[in-house]
Amino acid sequence: MNNRFVGIEEKPPFPSLLVLGVQHVLALFSGLAAVPLIVGAALGLSSAEITILVQGSLLMSGLGTLIQCLGLGHLGAKLPICMGSAFVFIAPSISIGTEMGIQAVFGASMVCGVIAYVLSFFIGRLQQLIPPLVTGTIVALIGIGLLPLGFTWLAGGDGAFYGKPSSFIVGGLVLVVLLVTSQSRKGLLSSFSVIIAIAVGYAASALFGMLELSHVQEAAWVSFPDLLHFGWPTFSYSAVVIMMIAQLTAVLESIGNTYGTGAAVKKEITRKHLSGAISVDGIGSILAPLFNGFPLTCFAQNIGVISITRVASRYAVAAAGGVLIALGLIPKFSAVVAGMPAPVLGGAALIMFGSIVGSGVSQMKDAGPFDRRSAMIFSTSLALGVGFGLAPESAFQHFPSSLAVLLESGVAIGGFTAIALNGILPRRSPSGMDE
Repeated sequence: MNNRFVGIEEKPPFPSLLVLGVQHVLALFSGLAAVPLIVGAALGLSSAEITILVQGSLLMSGLGTLIQCLGLGHLGAKLPICMGSAFVFIAPSISIGTEMGIQAVFGASMVCGVIAYVLSFFIGRLQQLIPPLVTGTIVALIGIGLLPLGFTWLAGGDGAFYGKPSSFIVGGLVLVVLLVTSQSRKGLLSSFSVIIAIAVGYAASALFGMLELSHVQEAAWVSFPDLLHFGWPTFSYSAVVIMMIAQLTAVLESIGNTYGTGAAVKKEITRKHLSGAISVDGIGSILAPLFNGFPLTCFAQNIGVISITRVASRYAVAAAGGVLIALGLIPKFSAVVAGMPAPVLGGAALIMFGSIVGSGVSQMKDAGPFDRRSAMIFSTSLALGVGFGLAPESAFQHFPSSLAVLLESGVAIGGFTAIALNGILPRRSPSGMDE
């Protein structure tokens, strides 16, 4: 390519398209696989069941990416944007799934997908209702709530290796390798840091006898995912409310990622681009549960690849969608991912969850000066969110079960608190008077 900038509408030759597509997949794969892996492990699903979740998530990520890049009617921004399930969905999915089963997670995802699709026509109103101060608080809460889970996995999870030095050695090795490679000045090395760290973790866990991949032999080489493998989705008001906080946050993150993509590809982002991008969030989240996948949102990881390669072609990212679909049709590949030992997952997850907190703080910086009003919104929402989220289940035993599930979700309580306080607390004008 002679390092020249390749524009959005340019079509590189097929061999180059395939290489570029694989490169995008490598850069974002760890993020794509994280949600089904983490949620499946937290819900105590078997390796075979987690394989199904990974397979469905890869397939739907690929389909969503194709629609986002190439467009389908009014759907899609026709920009080089990859789709996947965001970390913001992890905590709500675990909260709902623990109490009501994974069918309730899928049901809530479908309802929230409908709402996200409707919101794609009202982008401006949504940004006013939930500014960066609120989304940053919610994202920070999600990361804080997940940290204890990450440490439990690093210590060995629920298996025979829990608390053993070997678990801390493997998990610590993954954590250190991830830290070192992520800070590399070589762009591609840092982009693949999670994959490199996990590969090292697989090798180390094999040496300690932790790696169990017997289920890989049972997985087929090529197979289409079972539709509704876990049964028909179930629908619960409390589950929808919990998931809605994550969905609203994901929509706003998709808006930010769309603007980020526009900057990387030298394209001015219009309301039509934003509406098209969010509409794929909604439709993808409606369809994903049918294939045992999780809600979709616009990813930011491939923006770095575009900046490094100087290839902004939407067809190159569409090729990544094709690669993801192909991987989603290979159960053996998903089975290898699903067999990740708990310490390996924990070592990577601790850094990922910590980065979620950092991402929330970064978003709050976009809200302007952190004045008394902002501090009150953040501190109150954080206190209630962490307090309710870490409270023992017995604290809510006298409440109706549907309400208890909602109260146990620190993200829901903290998120609603942030939204409410942002609307209630008076803002100060530049003269120092309350508005």
